[in-house]
Amino acid sequence: MKKSALPAVLFSLFFASPVHAAFDYLPVDARGTAMSGATTALSDNTWGIFSNPAATGQRSSAAVNYTIPYGDSDLGDIAGAVNLSRLPFDNKGTWSIGMNRYSANDYHETIWLAGYARELLPSVRIGVSIARMTQKFDGFGDDSATGINAGLQASLSPMVTLGISSMNLNSPTIGETDLHLPRTTLAGATFHFPTGSLLTVNLQTDPDRSSRLLAGGDFVVAPMTHLMIGLGTNPSIISGGASFGTDAIKATIAVSRNLDLGTTSSFGLEAGW
Repeated sequence: MKKSALPAVLFSLFFASPVHAAFDYLPVDARGTAMSGATTALSDNTWGIFSNPAATGQRSSAAVNYTIPYGDSDLGDIAGAVNLSRLPFDNKGTWSIGMNRYSANDYHETIWLAGYARELLPSVRIGVSIARMTQKFDGFGDDSATGINAGLQASLSPMVTLGISSMNLNSPTIGETDLHLPRTTLAGATFHFPTGSLLTVNLQTDPDRSSRLLAGGDFVVAPMTHLMIGLGTNPSIISGGASFGTDAIKATIAVSRNLDLGTTSSFGLEAGW
């Protein structure tokens, strides 16, 4: 497919189906991109508010990320997230906000999220979030919708974490035609190794679409260096990336190859305290 034709193809998708680039479940961060979106069972995830509101963990953190979808410079995706944990008035909770803006020439999709996660038991966390989603063509006004999301994570042992999350539980619609936004559910498990490496697998379901299988790995290969890989089905995706740094500050780069649309590149910076 020629690069110049890609925005036109995406525009046709926006109006022909309920698929929206930012409103659909796609990883907004480089680590998630490198692991093909298999993130619902990742604990202490700075970007958790976008895939599982319970996954934001028990530390404060902030991150920014920029993505070029499918190698097309006319497309862009910028995202940010902030998590505040163990505040003086709430020792077991984490408050989170997130923003994601997708642009394709004069078309824009923006999501603002606010969420809260809390430790119910030492091994169980629940989370909820509210998303305000807006789509706009420059010069033609905008349309908005509000979605409600919820998630849970449970640590069965130091080696196994389970996660489940559902997005747009209230079945929001958007636009003059009342298109239903994706109602995505992710269920998965992460297997942790003593070295700090992990493997994770997710099942993504939606009442209006075929299921997807997502899998990823994050491997410690040297001090302050991780390599990540991922695979996804329906559509077929292969991905990979690397991160450099510590829990205090790190940089992550990733690429993801959609066999039909092309290669997505992503870069992010993250800080924790």
